[in-house]
Amino acid sequence: MIIKLKRNRRLGKLQLVLMVLVVVLPVIACQYHVTISMSSDIPPSFTFERGHVNYLDFFFVEEVAPENQNVPYTRQDPDKNVVVWQVWPKSSDDGRIDKLPAITYGKVPAGFVQKIPIDGAPATLVEGKVYEAGGPPVTMSKGFLRFIIKDGKAVRIPVPGQE
Repeated sequence: MIIKLKRNRRLGKLQLVLMVLVVVLPVIACQYHVTISMSSDIPPSFTFERGHVNYLDFFFVEEVAPENQNVPYTRQDPDKNVVVWQVWPKSSDDGRIDKLPAITYGKVPAGFVQKIPIDGAPATLVEGKVYEAGGPPVTMSKGFLRFIIKDGKAVRIPVPGQE
């Protein structure tokens, strides 16, 4: 009888460990997002670190309207923000995050095509305005950021709702 109880306790502990692994590991794995970083140079350069998404559909920089600056992306009125620059990869291979070069504002990287503006260079970044830059927030919840130009430098600022 004592032997059976010890065996059942061992089996129970093993089941508990397996259950924790089955539940916790996928949650941890899903937390590995594509992330973006930015230089403080003017114009700033942006780099990505690969997560569960391995392809950049497009890269954008937009001016965030004042009424959207303190709300999460999902609650913004997107019609009030203004896209000032947008580039798209020419092929799926050009958009692979593990092969992306740094993307510098206003300089179209090799393998990309500029969609906005259609012709010419994008507008100069203006001190004090809030900008959002990165990949599509729908597929890259941490693959975009906000920044301002302050004292001649690009400064990253928090994105409401992005942890």
